Amino acid sequence: MRPLLSFQYENEHNGLKKALLPKKIYYQPQKNKKNIKNQNHVNGLKKIIIAIDAGHGGQDPGAIGYQGLQEKKITIKIALQLNKILKKNKIFRTILIRNNDSYLSMKKRKNIINKNYADFLISIHADSSQIKRISGISIWMVSDERMRREIQNYLDQNKDIICFSENIKKIFQKNKYDIYLKKTILDLQFNNFRKMEIDISRRMLQQFKKITNLHKAHPNYASLGILSNINIPSVLIETGFITNVVDEKKLQTKNYRNKIANCIYLALNNYFQKTVKLK
Repeated sequence: MRPLLSFQYENEHNGLKKALLPKKIYYQPQKNKKNIKNQNHVNGLKKIIIAIDAGHGGQDPGAIGYQGLQEKKITIKIALQLNKILKKNKIFRTILIRNNDSYLSMKKRKNIINKNYADFLISIHADSSQIKRISGISIWMVSDERMRREIQNYLDQNKDIICFSENIKKIFQKNKYDIYLKKTILDLQFNNFRKMEIDISRRMLQQFKKITNLHKAHPNYASLGILSNINIPSVLIETGFITNVVDEKKLQTKNYRNKIANCIYLALNNYFQKTVKLK
């Protein structure tokens, strides 16, 4: 499921003028394999597929707190709780990138996200700093520069290795060598994704500030590999500073981790229930 764009082509001066007309976003079924398709629909409606990425794992512990708390243990527990909550809501289907203490390379994580036609990615992490007093939750999105580079890399490779919506896929197939058209479509799709990421991030921050302090009051931008899929909107959540004594102590408690997971769920549910029409 992807935001679908409408396209109109007009002949002008013996050439093909490409005019992209963005319209209201609807979500429609993808032509997936039968077993995946059945999982992705309920009562004939397309489910929202949320990919949940628990940062680090296996031989990669991530950041380590002063009391020995490992980031990988925090992220998987929050991810499992978020998965549990989302599965209770029939409009969602979840994809857990990892469900145990295993190591997955960045490439493998991104492949799992892609092959399951995820609609939105939540990557869960815990922050660290040499300054012990720094604390609080923050949300990150991929930088414009990184995404422009990823789009250009895709166009340069000219390989059909990314799962696009059926509409975009058909246009790309019919205009295989029209790099300008492809770039225009991908740029506009990214703009739509960015609006979604900002909206959902703000909803999450509104929920988070009810349970803890915010390290950053607004979404931040960085060149983050896990968020660099050009066909999937995504955010990364730093659930607190594991190097801060107070944050580390809170992250060790099941009650606080469950509150974080619930805040993420409330933001996702609020956004998709109010801004998306299922078709």
